[in-house]
Amino acid sequence: MPFQMCHTLPTVALMAWIYLVRHGETVWNAEGRLCGSSDIPLSDQGRQQAKALAERLRDVPIAAIYSSPLLRARQTAEAIAKPHRLPVRLVPELSEIDYGDWEGMAVAELAHRFPEAERCRTDDPMQFAAPNGEPFADFVERVTAAMERLARQHSDETIVCVAHQGVNRVVLCWVLGADYSLWRRLRQDPCCVNLLHARDDGTWRLWLANDTCHLNFAVPLSDLREKSEPTDWE
Repeated sequence: MPFQMCHTLPTVALMAWIYLVRHGETVWNAEGRLCGSSDIPLSDQGRQQAKALAERLRDVPIAAIYSSPLLRARQTAEAIAKPHRLPVRLVPELSEIDYGDWEGMAVAELAHRFPEAERCRTDDPMQFAAPNGEPFADFVERVTAAMERLARQHSDETIVCVAHQGVNRVVLCWVLGADYSLWRRLRQDPCCVNLLHARDDGTWRLWLANDTCHLNFAVPLSDLREKSEPTDWE
């Protein structure tokens, strides 16, 4: 029997329920390259993932669907929106961080060629900016401001936001009150789902993180145990 999302949410003071989604896989993701602000489409695998997620969310009472304007996110959002007959509303602030001169480079190559900058991206990200790229601190500010704005616009409603690995990691750190130096420790697989609850007292709660049980072709647990590092491109 196919997995069904639980739609009976606890009765508490509500502001908004937000399904925060990472887009499906791209070829650059599979190759371990930084996609950043590059407008890369979904791969065949990514389109399958988006369809599987759309089926999972088919019966969720969604009031609105928002997306990063980048193609890979839009394609994922359009798949989710189709059975709900909702438009996809584009939010530029949900775009992935611009990696400037690093766009398209392999993460392994970065660690070899720019060890100090790559170390800063991991250990002290609020001081990081790729050459000709967006400062991480500015990235955090625009992403969190957008999430707050969307939550205020949808009091007592459920919405979907389709974004990117970096965006989602920042949001999760922000919701949890965690230091942003932890951002790369938070796994966000292609087409994963996170469930956030923004309450009317201004606090946020994380109810679900990096859930991919809708993907019957997800990585087996045995394979995950063999991986020394989480997927870390975007």
